[in-house]
Amino acid sequence: MQLSLFQRNKPISEVAEDNEIDVAPVMNMFIILVTFLISMTVFTHIAILQFTLPPNVSKALDQSQGKPKLRLTVRLGSDYMGIVLGEKLLDSLPVVGNSFPFDAFAARLKDRRAGTDEQDEIVIASRDEIAFKQIVRVMDLCRDAGFGKVGLSSATVNPGTGK
Repeated sequence: MQLSLFQRNKPISEVAEDNEIDVAPVMNMFIILVTFLISMTVFTHIAILQFTLPPNVSKALDQSQGKPKLRLTVRLGSDYMGIVLGEKLLDSLPVVGNSFPFDAFAARLKDRRAGTDEQDEIVIASRDEIAFKQIVRVMDLCRDAGFGKVGLSSATVNPGTGK
């Protein structure tokens, strides 16, 4: 540490008191950084997808209520897209290659929604080989059809065996 001629005659404790730390550049950097971080929080909210678990997964399901209400279920597989009410297959749309019939599915989904008692909830049951972007597209179509609560589930090949 180089001391000036004036500071050489002072004790070291007094020399340290004369030096001031300039924090203005650091404060300027924090002001810019905070502004940037606050502006990015708006974009993270857009990427959130809200969904629910299937209705029969809850441990709080009361068995004394009798039969659970039937809800529409969308079955996504590599061979067909199906709209199911309980155990009854209402609509079946074939999938050719990797081309899903989303336009026809959206029209049938709106028709089926009008004919059910539970018009706010739907469950999407998807096979493992289905790409996530296809599942998100079906979720968007369900919300466009008027379903407020969209649940996700996995679909089995043979429901009796669980595989």
